[in-house]
Amino acid sequence: MFVDTHCHLNFHAFTKDVADVVERARERGVRKIIIPGAKIDSSRKAIEISHKFPECFAAVGIHPHHFIDLQKISKQVIYQELTKLAKENKVVAIGEVGFDNHRYRNYPPLTKDDKNLQRDLFELQLAIAKEQNLPLVIHNREAEMDFLALFKSKMLSFNVRGVFHCFEGTPSFLHTVLHQGFSVGFDGNTTYRENNFLRELVKVVPLDQLLLETDSPFLTPEPKRGSRNEPSYLPYLAEIVARIHSIPLEKLADQTTRNASSLFRLSERVW
Repeated sequence: MFVDTHCHLNFHAFTKDVADVVERARERGVRKIIIPGAKIDSSRKAIEISHKFPECFAAVGIHPHHFIDLQKISKQVIYQELTKLAKENKVVAIGEVGFDNHRYRNYPPLTKDDKNLQRDLFELQLAIAKEQNLPLVIHNREAEMDFLALFKSKMLSFNVRGVFHCFEGTPSFLHTVLHQGFSVGFDGNTTYRENNFLRELVKVVPLDQLLLETDSPFLTPEPKRGSRNEPSYLPYLAEIVARIHSIPLEKLADQTTRNASSLFRLSERVW
């Protein structure tokens, strides 16, 4: 059995065929799926889907891309809305949250004020994770220094658990993340021929801190690259990761499932 620990079934790409996607996942041995939120409305959608399918669970949060929400909605309202959603039975994490300093095409570079808003938004959701005793699903893109500063100032004292989703940082940062007890998730881009650096990072991660993700509908693995990603494609990634660690696929499936079940306490979220 596999667990897809990061799959956006709440996104528009799956509007017409969520039930079929879940069934195909089940047929390929992907028996549990965690759906992270990106905004408050998509967090609600994640919960709605989790109520329809026993295999599905939700995370609630605001992605760093949407830091501007702090200018549209007050901190108090965001705190109240996310706290209310976090108390739903099948919510297993706060996420997807974090920092993103990447320069995206057709978007202006982040200003100092923008970065401050990202930090404020993350710290708000960090507090909710601590209060609700939920792990974090963390997005980090070109923002290692932001996280290193937070490790020193808040994250360690808050004693939160979590996963660094779709990891693609430096080996040094990976060592820090692992040393602090966080899990690390890898996605379909690990299978791309040009991404040998990701496969080198996979080698370093202890099996008991490793999670598998699709990040559907994005990052479709080989040999399906070019099509919409979905959780039924997770075994393609798993085969590569098992090969990297020189273990049978069944052992990888068992270990990563136990990792996900422990971190997100899936057995406690019965529906």
